[in-house]
Amino acid sequence: MTQFFVIALTILGMQYAQASNLPDLGSPDLVTYDSQTEQALGRAFSRELNTQYPMIRDPESLHYIREIGHKITRETGNNRTFKFYIIDDAEINAFAGPNGIIGIHSGLIMSADSEDELASVIAHEVAHVTQNHLSRTYNAQSNVNITSIATLIAAILVGTQDPSAGIATYMGGMGLNIQEQLKNSRAHEHEADYFGIDYLAKAGYDPMAMSDFFGKLSKASQLYEFKVPELLLTHPVTETRLAQAQDRASQLPKTIKKSNSLNFELLKLRIHALSNQTKLSPDALSHLNTYEQCYLKNTVALSKNIETDLDDSCLNAMSTEYKTEKLPLLILAQVNSAQKKAKALTQFQYLTDLFPNDPSILLRKAQALANLENRQKAQQLIEDSVALFNDKTLLYNELAELYAQDEKPQNLAYSYYYGALANIEIGNFKNAKHLLEKAKTINKDYNSDLRGKIETLLNEPFQDDEKTKEK
Repeated sequence: MTQFFVIALTILGMQYAQASNLPDLGSPDLVTYDSQTEQALGRAFSRELNTQYPMIRDPESLHYIREIGHKITRETGNNRTFKFYIIDDAEINAFAGPNGIIGIHSGLIMSADSEDELASVIAHEVAHVTQNHLSRTYNAQSNVNITSIATLIAAILVGTQDPSAGIATYMGGMGLNIQEQLKNSRAHEHEADYFGIDYLAKAGYDPMAMSDFFGKLSKASQLYEFKVPELLLTHPVTETRLAQAQDRASQLPKTIKKSNSLNFELLKLRIHALSNQTKLSPDALSHLNTYEQCYLKNTVALSKNIETDLDDSCLNAMSTEYKTEKLPLLILAQVNSAQKKAKALTQFQYLTDLFPNDPSILLRKAQALANLENRQKAQQLIEDSVALFNDKTLLYNELAELYAQDEKPQNLAYSYYYGALANIEIGNFKNAKHLLEKAKTINKDYNSDLRGKIETLLNEPFQDDEKTKEK
């Protein structure tokens, strides 16, 4: 009988257990699941996140979070691949999913008072992954496919599943008690703090930021009696835990406290402009300075394609003062591109020289080329560079859109082909196969090179995670 080992997940549940109910996770005989199972579960989890939950796919915001993430993961001594996503959800929460998938809620980004605090949460989640908290215990269950498990894990981790509804009911009577298994044990929390603080300090961030951030949230929820943040439900905070985190941080080399960068403040404005769930408070909006108001106004105008609201005059002043800050320079180039000004390309070249191999700049430059009636150069720019990047989803999607702008059969075939590659990136093999078949049908009398690429992908042994069970 085929069998899939349902992982007794010990990170990011919906409510934490009383101390007497916490599982014993320190036993030396616990076994991790194998890499094939982890990868399959990761693909299914990624597919679930990207198709069933609201995500912020803004290139600039994602690159900002991923830069912090990669800066931290380089200090782990672990060569595994991590992927970072932003969930469009006002809850103050974050999670570590299977196969190195880290999710940060937009509400958490807004609640952080500094990049160090934001980095501290990312470091904590990275530590959950490096210490194998997701797989250190498991229960054997029969006849449960990976997709069902990934769906349930996502519902609990992202925080959408109401515990009162009952996990067994949600799973159609399979009787899986994963909700209990997903609760963070205090042992795991201390361990994630310990290693996370170490990663944080090595990456150049303030090691005190982790205890500061968790302590601030805990104190605020007690003082003002507002809803306890999801992060505190899934990552229970005790005075002992905070004291141990502070003690650990005090043993590490002290870092000079940095004032917030302009880009960190502008990141929050981007989230406010682009999120459907997370907004700055009216008080915060009333205290924006002239440049911040300018940036927000133009971000909204670009996102809604309202050309009459674009204002490059204030952006010119802003970029003159901040000549090496990415976000002010990038939005000025975007606005000039939207206004069909050729100088936008010169500005993009300056940005590329300042920030080489930045996928968000590459993508925006391609969009500028297309705006200036140079779609083929836009396609070539991305095609020549896409292999440089770990996460290619946005770039493949942009190529699919660029090729779809010309309805010639060969271009439509390329559009479907790149759409398939984007789906493969997020583990959505079923949709990828559908798009590849469409590309194959359209292209049968055209490009032989593309035909070969399509056939190669169709012949790949795509694992059907809808049906796969661990043997």
